[in-house]
Amino acid sequence: MGELCEVNFRLVRSRSSVPRARALLRAKLGEWRVGQEAVETAELLLSELVTNAVRVAVPGDRMVGVRIECREHGVWLRMEVSDAGEGRPVVRWPGESETGGRGLLIVDALAFCWGVRERPAGIGKTIWAEIVTPAVVAVPAPTVADPSVMS
Repeated sequence: MGELCEVNFRLVRSRSSVPRARALLRAKLGEWRVGQEAVETAELLLSELVTNAVRVAVPGDRMVGVRIECREHGVWLRMEVSDAGEGRPVVRWPGESETGGRGLLIVDALAFCWGVRERPAGIGKTIWAEIVTPAVVAVPAPTVADPSVMS
């Protein structure tokens, strides 16, 4: 199935965690030599997921968990964001004058697939999104016969 790269980290529930998550993601994907298009899409998706996680009401000082998994140098990426909030997020269709509520619309539009699952060992949920990009296949240059070899 190819090389698997994975990283896990925790973030405080603060607006400052969104750019921090993007920076950590960009650094890891650069280390894993992921293509620029996949990096940009992953950054936007992770930003939306972390933004939702830091906004949800949770008990106490719970943190936000992030897991990033990469296969085939970014051909397949999975991002998971866990929070201790109750309920399941739903895609909203906000009006033109509303300033928020478009995060899952963006996730739905950009991700190959996404979903929500209950956290197996705790309170809350994990929202995940996957990106699949075309594999860059090296095409060999056409061979040109040397005319002096042809009879």
